[in-house]
Amino acid sequence: MWQELRGDRPAPFRAELDAGKIGAKAPFLAILEHVGPSNLRVRIAGDRLNKWFGLELRGMSALSLVAPEARNHVQAALNRVIDDPAVAALHGAARAADGAQARYELALLPMRSDFGRVDRVLVGLWLLDHTGPFGPMRLGVDAVTVATVPLEGRPRLVAETASPAFAEAEGDGAAAPPRPADPPTRRGHLRVVK
Repeated sequence: MWQELRGDRPAPFRAELDAGKIGAKAPFLAILEHVGPSNLRVRIAGDRLNKWFGLELRGMSALSLVAPEARNHVQAALNRVIDDPAVAALHGAARAADGAQARYELALLPMRSDFGRVDRVLVGLWLLDHTGPFGPMRLGVDAVTVATVPLEGRPRLVAETASPAFAEAEGDGAAAPPRPADPPTRRGHLRVVK
């Protein structure tokens, strides 16, 4: 649906997303809003996501849903989704407070606000191997895959892959490390971060 909405543009408008067409997938979706440098907040989240995480997600930082050791990699992927724009996929294990685990897939798709800027991210989260009640949980991340959105055709998610344990991946050639961040600019006692 996202691919059809965007056509030959880098990203569709948020207003083009028709809740009626989403149907049964709506409880598994969320929309993030870019509210400042490296700061994305949950603007709206489906009922299933709220149940899995054990609280109302609206207003929360997107990174608070991810295990601390993976946050830098997820932040880098979110920055690419907004800046390039790009699409991204996360894979790993969701870990519940009671120790239960479930494999998941999470998609991050860029969207534009009414002003035309890419400052929204459509998120889809699916647990792959768990049935019944689950949660509250936090996402562990095994792999982050990012691909720039081409103006024609579909994005190819095999373009770049980064693993939070990328030291292992570098040795066997299975994955490339994440794109390094620009070094921060320092001005006196302040540090400017993009």
